[in-house]
Formats: sequence, C-alpha cells, structure tokens
Amino acid sequence: MDRCARLDARTAPGGIRRMPETSTLDDAVAGLYAADPNRDYIVVSHAVSRQLHYKLSSLIASKQRNKACTLFLTTYGGDPNGGYRIGRCLRHHYTQNIRLVVPSFCKSAGTLVAIAADELGIGDFGELGPLDIQVRKASELEESSSGLDIMQALQAVTLHTQVTFHRMLMESRGLGLSTKLCSEFAGQVVSGIAAPLFSQIDPIRLGEMQRAMRVAFEYGSRLDKYGQNLKDGALVRLINNYPAHGFVIDRKEASELFERVSHLTDAEKMFCNAVWESVGSQTDIDPVMVETAQQSNQTGTDDENPDAKVDDGLGTETSGKAESETRVGQRGGNGKKNAPRPDGQGLRVRADGVARSG
Repeated sequence: MDRCARLDARTAPGGIRRMPETSTLDDAVAGLYAADPNRDYIVVSHAVSRQLHYKLSSLIASKQRNKACTLFLTTYGGDPNGGYRIGRCLRHHYTQNIRLVVPSFCKSAGTLVAIAADELGIGDFGELGPLDIQVRKASELEESSSGLDIMQALQAVTLHTQVTFHRMLMESRGLGLSTKLCSEFAGQVVSGIAAPLFSQIDPIRLGEMQRAMRVAFEYGSRLDKYGQNLKDGALVRLINNYPAHGFVIDRKEASELFERVSHLTDAEKMFCNAVWESVGSQTDIDPVMVETAQQSNQTGTDDENPDAKVDDGLGTETSGKAESETRVGQRGGNGKKNAPRPDGQGLRVRADGVARSG
C-alpha cells in the first residue's frame, strides 16, 4: 500500500489502518467556509518553537480576515516558551473565538497552546499530552528528562523509608523490646538505607526541576484566563498526575480536563482527510492560511502585501513576508523532497503563506 495512504502506525494499535475516504481539496476547503465563513482557517504541523511563533505571527498579521479562527494543530511538542508566545499571539489577533482542532498528535507544548483556545475539537486519532516540562540533562548530549523525575524519585525514597521503618518497628516489638529501643533500632536501619539514596539527589537539579514545573503552571494559568476552558484542578493534573511524558490523553479523557471538547465537525473531518499527509504527523511545514479559490484570486499575486507588519501586542513590528513555496502534506521550508498525495492533490502554499488547491 502507498505510504501516503496509511496512518502512522503509532496512531493505530496493532498495525496500520487505512485512511478514511479522501475528498478533493477544493471541496474540503469550500466545506469549511460553507460551515462558517466568518473565521480564518490555519494549518500548523510543526514543532513548537519561537521560530514557529514568528512564522505564525507573520502569516496572521498579513492574511487575517476575521476575528475568529480554527487552528488545525499537529505537533509532538517543543519549547514551552514558544508555546506560550503562540497562545498569546492567537489571543491577540482572534478576540472572538479560537477553536483548536486536533487531528492526530498535539503533545507537550502543543497542549499548552490548546489551553489558550476557547474550545477543542479532537478527532478519533487525536491526542493531547501531559504538561510536565522536559529539562535537558547536563551530562547527556540532546537528552532531556521530565521535570517530574526527581520529584517522583523523592516520593519513592520517602515511601520506601516509611514502609521500612514501620516494618522494622513492628518486627522488633514482637521480640518483647521496649518501644523506645525498637524505634531507635528502626531509625538506624532506615537511616542506613535512605542516606545513600538521598545523597544522589542534586539539590540544584531539584530546584531546576521545580522551576520548570512552575513555568508550566504559570504559563497555563495565564493562557487559561482567556477562554477559561480548563476545569478546576485540571492544570495541576496535567502537570503532576501523569506517569509518562508521552501518556495519551484522548478525547474522552480530555473532556475530564476541559469544559468544551467535541468531535470534529463533518467539514473538519473532510478537510483533515484531504490533507492527512500534513496533519497525520508532524511535518514541519510552514503555517498555512487556508483560502478558497475566490479568496486566493482576491488577494492577488505572490508578492501581495510585501510591507505587512507583525504586531503581537508588544508594540514591536516586523516584516511579515514569507519566502518559500511548498505543499501541505510535504516537507516545506527545509529542502527535503516532496512526497505526492495518493489522489494527486496538494494544498499549495504561495510565497506569502496562503494555501490554495493545485
């Protein structure tokens, strides 16, 4: 079977599933605007970073038409600082409503962006992830660890010493010794066990992890003030309560964390099927503003709005013109060879970052 006609095996337990029936891109784009013509539609399939924030801010500043938007986001995560800037950028430009659609992966810092939205639409293959911040290991090249690692290690050592102390105390009491003598004996045994374990925990590293977790909490708290979509205690749960960074938070579980979570609309499903090559996994293409053919004709040529400025609410302005042309579903902006769609369709991205069929 053609590589482009299958889902990533990670989204399909036990093997590969066939894609849903695909639709033409023109029909899919038309369907989005027929369902709601008063919002912008943006596709992001990219690692979360400050570079993505710049690209997205530039695109929106030059191509925004409405005060509401639907963001199709696929990401494996990335920089929480970049995620926070992206969330603030979206809230600055789209003051009426932000709907974030999760077709497949929206992990880690992607979940931070999701917190900024007013509502979430999660597909059958969609999943969020915990917000435990990843901190680079000082002794490993390009290796990182969860901010929860040391905290969980402390909890494990503490629990182990408590259980050991209680067991030693009760066993020695069974020998007819006094409680004072038994407790002193149990304390010496536990001290001999715990001391070498606690000595391996670097207090500076512990402080670094605690600060990283605090960053996640503060960013999440600030972004949730916009849409107030998080349920009470959900942010703490996202940061502290999941055992692994890659833990799957599907639509059902997301509804326990967020107030407004829904299935994808028919129009959103149709569009995701048409551009699955881009949204089925992170492809690191530049952000795309989706347009109908009529809208594309109205906007003009590729060098339209060369002097468009980026304003992210901080009082700074920069040029918003992009530089490359690619296709959604193919690696763009990084020089890698493009892969064809099964139906020969593609979502063409002009040099100004606007999507059109071709």
